[in-house]
Amino acid sequence: MSLPGSQQDREYQKFRAGSDGGSAVAVVPDGGTLNVETAGVTWDEIVTTLPASNVEVFTYKLAGSVVQTVTVTYESASKKTPLLVEKVRP
Repeated sequence: MSLPGSQQDREYQKFRAGSDGGSAVAVVPDGGTLNVETAGVTWDEIVTTLPASNVEVFTYKLAGSVVQTVTVTYESASKKTPLLVEKVRP
């Protein structure tokens, strides 16, 4: 498999349409299958959305189905001080 022509093209391929109408960044292995277990949750894809300037949402998926969501809320948009980390399993 050859890489796209430029760094910009490769970066562009990481973006997806978010469920809230905004942008999402997908962390997906290239080719093959990758199943990773983190704290008892097996996943093969993480989609990151930024619904607010001080909030990050990490959606863990396995074979396209959501298996866990982690929301990190920071004190401010600088994201230096986390206030809350919340894990939700569907």
